Formats: sequence, C-alpha cells, structure tokens
Amino acid sequence: MAEQKTTDAQKKATQAYRERNREKTRQQSAKSAAKTYINKYCGLDDLNELKKLIEEREKELQNE
Repeated sequence: MAEQKTTDAQKKATQAYRERNREKTRQQSAKSAAKTYINKYCGLDDLNELKKLIEEREKELQNE
C-alpha cells in the first residue's frame, strides 16, 4: 500500500482554507481550466472565438 504524502492535519487545513475562500478557489480553478483548454485542446477557430469574447469583456470592464 502506498504511503500518504500529505498529513491529515494538512488535509484538514487545506479543506478549511477552501471553505473559507470558496470564491477565490473557484476563480483559481476556472483560470487553471481555461489555461489548460487553451494550451492543450484549443484549435485555431476556438482561439479566434475566445479572442472575440476577451475583447468584448475588456470593453465591458473599461466602461465600468
């Protein structure tokens, strides 16, 4: 059987952090998924679509 590399105390601390910072961990997860999609799975058509979405979002944020 494989040894645990993470202690139970560390697992509890990590879980407590995630519960206290739900929105931050959600954002980090989404950002990571977006990067993975772009770098590993995205085709040229997909990249062009994402560029348009990014440009639209930039305009929205600039108008706030």
